[in-house]
Amino acid sequence: MNIEKFLSRVVNKLNSGKIEFPHMEAELLLANVLKKRREFVLSHPEYKLNILQIIICRFYVVKRLKGIPLAYIVKEKKFYNYNFLINKNVLIPRPETELVVDEALKIAQVAAGKSRPVLFIDIGTGSGCIIISICKYLSSKGCDINNFMATDISDKALSAAKKNAKLHKVDKIIKFLKGNLLVPILKEKLEISKYNLVILANLPYLTPFQVKNSSTIQNEPKLALIAGQDGLKYYRKLFKQIKEFVGSNKTSFYLLCEIDPGQANKIKRLALNLMPEIKLIIKKDLRGLERLIIIEKAY
Repeated sequence: MNIEKFLSRVVNKLNSGKIEFPHMEAELLLANVLKKRREFVLSHPEYKLNILQIIICRFYVVKRLKGIPLAYIVKEKKFYNYNFLINKNVLIPRPETELVVDEALKIAQVAAGKSRPVLFIDIGTGSGCIIISICKYLSSKGCDINNFMATDISDKALSAAKKNAKLHKVDKIIKFLKGNLLVPILKEKLEISKYNLVILANLPYLTPFQVKNSSTIQNEPKLALIAGQDGLKYYRKLFKQIKEFVGSNKTSFYLLCEIDPGQANKIKRLALNLMPEIKLIIKKDLRGLERLIIIEKAY
């Protein structure tokens, strides 16, 4: 059977299963089986598939129809125009998270003109997509990229992040540490007053109710999704740690936090109650939803 005929059958199957983008997913599934780019699938309709390729792709389709996310099946996901290895132990990178990278790069430009070097710290790194994307982009622009650290409480997530760092040839630049939020950074006993800190946090921010009622995230790790009954558990901890970590050292910092749009006002109040001297702005994503809180503290 050739690609054109087989793709048509796969698209019909995915369509009957209410998959939102059946053509795109069919092409990506088959490309993964063939170990080719999607463009190959599109440009070679007469290419003959062997029986093993057909069987594997059908198996993938069955998994997809059971609700397994495409990224977990093909084991990769594009983020900020870079490909990342993905497995069931890490959250699948979302397009809206690219806003964190965009704003961090803008801040890096501003901070680069100051006397102290920038230190990027990625809290709850997961697949490593945020900090690796920043590191890759700055490297491509010829910037000094020596100060990058990332933490995660999960050994399996850190393993995935390290593999991605190696894939993108930044494994010698980013230092990965295991621990809860900023705790492993504190243990490093850095002279943080020597740096302009840019702290990045895409922490779990959903409630159990939100997770239970969302069919699209049932197969993703709950550790990377749920943050207590109100979704603010980890940001409470992080803000307290930052107040102690940075406040006692009189260090300038930026903090970028991805949030659920419904949490914006609550997180704003929480941050200002703990750190009344900060500047705080909220950025919207491409859908017009409040998605990112940027906190700045200058000394």
